[in-house]
Amino acid sequence: MSLLTRYLKFFTAGLFLSLVSGCMTTAINESHSLLAQSSDGDIAKVYFIRPDSGFRGVMGDAFTIILGGKRLLTIANGEYTLVYLNYYSGDVTVESSTVMNQGARNIPVTVKESLPFKFDESKTYYITFKEKERGVRQGTSYIPISITEDDARKLASKLKPVGKAVTAPL
Repeated sequence: MSLLTRYLKFFTAGLFLSLVSGCMTTAINESHSLLAQSSDGDIAKVYFIRPDSGFRGVMGDAFTIILGGKRLLTIANGEYTLVYLNYYSGDVTVESSTVMNQGARNIPVTVKESLPFKFDESKTYYITFKEKERGVRQGTSYIPISITEDDARKLASKLKPVGKAVTAPL
């Protein structure tokens, strides 16, 4: 295979992946048992805020938020959303894609990071995500972190609200 053919294959694959990644958007799993049926009453309001990482290959892909062992939502790069939750105390898990280097090969893998959270009724929470380097040639994952309302508003001012955040923006 010629060098030009090899470069064209990499270019075509990169273009395809960037087009597919750019089409991803945030989606809520409406059947999740922790979702409150109404925004009224004793519920927790939780904003999930995903800052735009810029074009960074798989690190720009949407990733999944898991609560209680079940997918709550998929959040896209550069977006934020609001969910109304019943009381929850347990892990918030972020499942994301990365690339690990094994010898001369780059292998796409799915990685998970979890931290314990408690979402009390009648309170509002702001969750964003911090990059975590997994070690030499082991890729990057994301850790969920709680931030203040002021910090959330600053982050959200540069992002696209989706879902319930459209009618209740930061």
